[in-house]
Amino acid sequence: MKKLALFAMAVLFSACAMPQGGTKKSGGGLFANLAQPAQTDQFVDEAVEVVTDPAGARVQINGGLIGFSPVKASVRRYWRGAPGNMTLDAVTIEAQAAAPGQCDQAGIFGEGSRKVPSPVLFNMTACAAAQQEEAGPALKRRK
Repeated sequence: MKKLALFAMAVLFSACAMPQGGTKKSGGGLFANLAQPAQTDQFVDEAVEVVTDPAGARVQINGGLIGFSPVKASVRRYWRGAPGNMTLDAVTIEAQAAAPGQCDQAGIFGEGSRKVPSPVLFNMTACAAAQQEEAGPALKRRK
């Protein structure tokens, strides 16, 4: 009787030690029905499309080359922070000029755990007019 009481208490206390996240059954075998701690995803995979005007710019995401625009890629974003206050990593996208009159473009997307917009659009010639305006006064001063 004493052994039965000890066994019942052991079962009772082991039930209290169950993980808070729930349970997940293992794949099979002898212990297939035993509960295992649930596995949560620590990352999110997002599909991102980058389009440049004009096309052909070299595109990098988080420092890694993914190809030449227009291009689609899958980006893995990791969860960071303490439980209850977690955010996803932001994504840095860069498009490098492919011809004269174009300028490198870059941006940070997905801040505050927002989804990265798709497509991400870069106008590669938008900075050419600003560069000409800046160069104009400098040329006049040299004369």
